[in-house]
Amino acid sequence: MSSVSDKRQEIQDLLKDLSALVSPPEIIIRLRQDMESPKSTAESLAKIVMQDPNLSARILHMANSAMYGLNHRIETVSRAISIIGQRALYHLALAVSATKTFSKLPSELVNIAVFWRHSVFTALIARNLAQRCHVLHPERLFVGGLLHDIGSLVLYHRYPDILRDSLLAARGNEEVLAQQERELIGFDHAEVGGALMEMWGLPESLQQAVAFHHRPGATANNMEVAIVHLADTLANRTDQGSFSEFGAFASMPHPGVWKTLGLDEDITEDLWRDVNLQFMETLHVILPQAK
Repeated sequence: MSSVSDKRQEIQDLLKDLSALVSPPEIIIRLRQDMESPKSTAESLAKIVMQDPNLSARILHMANSAMYGLNHRIETVSRAISIIGQRALYHLALAVSATKTFSKLPSELVNIAVFWRHSVFTALIARNLAQRCHVLHPERLFVGGLLHDIGSLVLYHRYPDILRDSLLAARGNEEVLAQQERELIGFDHAEVGGALMEMWGLPESLQQAVAFHHRPGATANNMEVAIVHLADTLANRTDQGSFSEFGAFASMPHPGVWKTLGLDEDITEDLWRDVNLQFMETLHVILPQAK
């Protein structure tokens, strides 16, 4: 069995080979640099975003969507920043850019429409849970939920022959799939996703939320990991949000996750109702070609 350092190196080598396809676009790098600067302002961020008209339009659409439920229409990127905040705008830009980037990874094994439906549904649940738990900057959990399975696209692109049978056998059960991946190639899609988040310069809390979303008890960073894990689980219980092409299934969260978040399972129906109101609009903003 590979050591932890060997496994990390294997994942890094895999991503290095695919760096032309999965590296963050320049605009995200520039936004992150601006955010980290003490001179960062709403205007400086807006100037960067507005250099990409398509990104600007999609961010404005998102800011005016049911996800935010604002009373007044936002007409400019700078106004969006003043209403929803600099970090929220950065995370929306990150979500839009990441889906565009990772959609370049073709795979014969993945129904890409189902994949992104599951990802967006999970993202909306994660954001909702983060708000209920009063987590700072809940949009970052939207990003974590959106990209939690992004490592799958890398693995199915690189190892289609090795993983084909296991993907069919799992029938969309992600816990089974992750276990099969670890047995066949030594690491799973969650670990690859965490490494991708590191490559994109995202906070360690989000790296761990993605890397451990199938093993929430394996890290001390419980809150963010628990949110993405639970969001993934609840998405899989719905027909619209299931990772499986076969529809919803009885996906169960790991014991103690509800307690970690200080929430009651009785809120599940409310979560689904809130997400259903936002789902189709968000899906089409994040991924305009979605059907």
